[in-house]
Amino acid sequence: MNPVTLSIALSLLLSGSSNNSEQSFARTISQLTIQKADYHRLPFIDTQVTYRTYANARFKYSVSYPAGLLIPQGEAPNGDGQVFRARDGLAEMRVFGRYNVQNETLRSAFNSAVAGEDPSGRVVTYKLIKGHFYVVSGRRNGKIFYEKTMLKGDTFKTFMIEYDESESATYDPITARIARSFIG
Repeated sequence: MNPVTLSIALSLLLSGSSNNSEQSFARTISQLTIQKADYHRLPFIDTQVTYRTYANARFKYSVSYPAGLLIPQGEAPNGDGQVFRARDGLAEMRVFGRYNVQNETLRSAFNSAVAGEDPSGRVVTYKLIKGHFYVVSGRRNGKIFYEKTMLKGDTFKTFMIEYDESESATYDPITARIARSFIG
């Protein structure tokens, strides 16, 4: 499976798409044959990763994270969320909530996320807005980024992860699982 096909399949899964798409993605992944020579490039297979749950009391959301890979850095002093970092520095996850004090719509927040803060190095490869959430993902300066934001009542809840493109075999399935676990 080439990287573009894998990226498209992962995007379908991460979008919260229907069961049929997820089943199709699972079939596609199961057809992927990893050669013996490639085993050393896959330091963690998602089924071998232990997940723990971080629950935020202030904004009432929770998310699972791979405990052996992403290390919690402690909840922010204002209680809005937490940062998780890989020991090797090749990945970082952030999860946080914020009140919608400017009465933004989900669409306006989505448009801002798609536009990004640094258009020179950022390429959005996938975007979706659906119901009460949106997803934006892509590449920026050798890294893959993924953001899922929900709007519930007057509160935005966001999960973001960024990792080196060289670590996509490890973090793509992990990102899919984290995205599915993000509720609130």
